[in-house]
Amino acid sequence: MPPTKPYWLDKLLNFGVSEGSASSLTYQQVVNLTLALLCVTDFMLMLIFSAHGSFLVVAFYFLALILSLSGFYLQSKGLLTFVRVLTPFNIITQIVVSNLLFFGAYSDFHWLLVTISAYAFAGFKPGEKALRYGVIALSILLFIVCELFPAHSAFLSVNEQKVSSVLTFLWTLITIAVVINVVVARLRQANNHLRILAEKDELTGLANRRKILLSAVSIYAEAQQLGKSCVFAILDLDHFKYINDNFGHEAGDVVLSKVASVMHSCLTPGDEIGRYGGEEFVVIMKNTTLKEAEVKMNDLRQSVENAMIVTDKSIVIPVTVSIGLAVISSQTKRYEDVLALADIALYQAKEIGRNRVVSQASTL
Repeated sequence: MPPTKPYWLDKLLNFGVSEGSASSLTYQQVVNLTLALLCVTDFMLMLIFSAHGSFLVVAFYFLALILSLSGFYLQSKGLLTFVRVLTPFNIITQIVVSNLLFFGAYSDFHWLLVTISAYAFAGFKPGEKALRYGVIALSILLFIVCELFPAHSAFLSVNEQKVSSVLTFLWTLITIAVVINVVVARLRQANNHLRILAEKDELTGLANRRKILLSAVSIYAEAQQLGKSCVFAILDLDHFKYINDNFGHEAGDVVLSKVASVMHSCLTPGDEIGRYGGEEFVVIMKNTTLKEAEVKMNDLRQSVENAMIVTDKSIVIPVTVSIGLAVISSQTKRYEDVLALADIALYQAKEIGRNRVVSQASTL
């Protein structure tokens, strides 16, 4: 399980996020994080210059802090685009003014302009190229101005400016790293969500055919390598075509969903279950003997038969399942062989009356 963000960080990143803002979530999180870092910076600078007794400078950073805090309020009121555009100019203004008027030539405070590039790519959408590259170009231009025309008077001594240079370097690294980490975490979350969607059957919530067969490959290989018993089962809903024809496909979907829920509740955490196709399901029972699997599948079959499945129109639909079992043995060379045997057993269960479990001995 991937590590979760601290509660306070999650609340900060998602401040002002509404249900309808999913498409802008990443940008809103970047804005929230940037504003938070800016507020921390302003507050720290207020403390530093308060210690110097430079209350005019403190007043400047106090106003900057109020402006940064107002960004949270504005974007929570739906003005995210406005705040996204305002924020980099707020940062640029503070850095340039601080470098030219307060910190001095040896502080290298203008190197914080490097952080603008991280914000430009993380905070602006791909279609906002004019804003993205315009902000970067402005920060480069002002960086050159600060390099060519350094301030000769400052509120900090030369030694304090040199210490500031080191701190500026560290704060620049931290800021860029934190912003990149948020963006990467968001991308990983999105990729994980897409992976789940690609592996889940939408109707039943179980693993889809692709996922259950991938599990079958790995489980089969592990069982053969370690010499452990493993049973494959194929389950099929009896007379499912009759249900669709007489009650409608919506009722059929309800039946599939409810039966999948019943089957899932009957299995142990180590078992794998997935929708094989249509009304067929595959269950893979690791570290299970054929006799144990027969008991488990008979309990499952009985649970499905006893389930009260009611449609939205209050129609009660009786449902039963037929189940075919096959165990991995030294005669089976591929996982497909085991599934084929289970399918033969399922066919036999259908032939002799349905609503039963039949085991197929390995002959392959």
